[in-house]
Amino acid sequence: MQYPLIDFWYPITRGKRMSTLNKFSQIAVVLVTTALMSQAAYAASMSNADVLKLLAAGMPEEVVLEAIENSTGRFDTSANALIALKAKGATPNVLKAMLQAGKPRTAAAASTKADSKNATTYNPEEITLVLDGQSSAMQYIIPQQRTAARALGFGGMATYAALSGEKAVRRLAGKPEFIVSVPRNAQAANYLTLANFAVRKNGTREVMTGGGYMSYSSGINKSRVVPIVTEALPDQSAAREGFILHKITPVDAMAPGEYALVLYTGEIRSSGFFAQSTNSFYDFGVD
Repeated sequence: MQYPLIDFWYPITRGKRMSTLNKFSQIAVVLVTTALMSQAAYAASMSNADVLKLLAAGMPEEVVLEAIENSTGRFDTSANALIALKAKGATPNVLKAMLQAGKPRTAAAASTKADSKNATTYNPEEITLVLDGQSSAMQYIIPQQRTAARALGFGGMATYAALSGEKAVRRLAGKPEFIVSVPRNAQAANYLTLANFAVRKNGTREVMTGGGYMSYSSGINKSRVVPIVTEALPDQSAAREGFILHKITPVDAMAPGEYALVLYTGEIRSSGFFAQSTNSFYDFGVD
């Protein structure tokens, strides 16, 4: 049976539908193209200020490196700019990535990057915290040095390492374990110290790192040293070349307070890591 009226309108309505679909397709193409152009523009416009924002937000090193390597722009890599970045927590790998940004990458370099991503190794510039079976990476903070007279000068002079803020951002409860990459040419017991910090009224956490009256000696004051047990891990397959993985455990349950695991990277140079000239403080608090 023929329906003349339906047969008359169907081509017209079908044509309208097809026209509408074509318009939607064109709009979708425009939106996708705009998004891709926006991403490319963002990558091209990344600057030192963007890197500082990522560091201030506490982004992991691998995220910062990925953002830098995907950027097509060049960074300010003058001496003053690099010093300012290092003071804000930029690691040697981040600084090196900024220096290399914009340069053509060879196939060998791309292959090396892929291999390093696939390798499951511990980064010597991080300490791995193990708490209740869960692992997370800790990153170092560089302290400020303060020298002052003790007891109006009658107690001699003392030097303090001061961390900004009355409390560490990372808070722990229970008995933690730490996995540390110790240079193969260093004794673990002399490479690190777990220290308890005093909270000062000026909004800092401090520990004495040297002092004396008739003579001067360096090192964290013994009254602030927390006893630990140090043992090499049986499985060293995840260790970086030139390092040995050690498990660090407090002898006793840790009392509430402010702490830091200090690595003496200022005295011991190792495999190009820890380019800063001071020791590395991995701070945390126990509630």
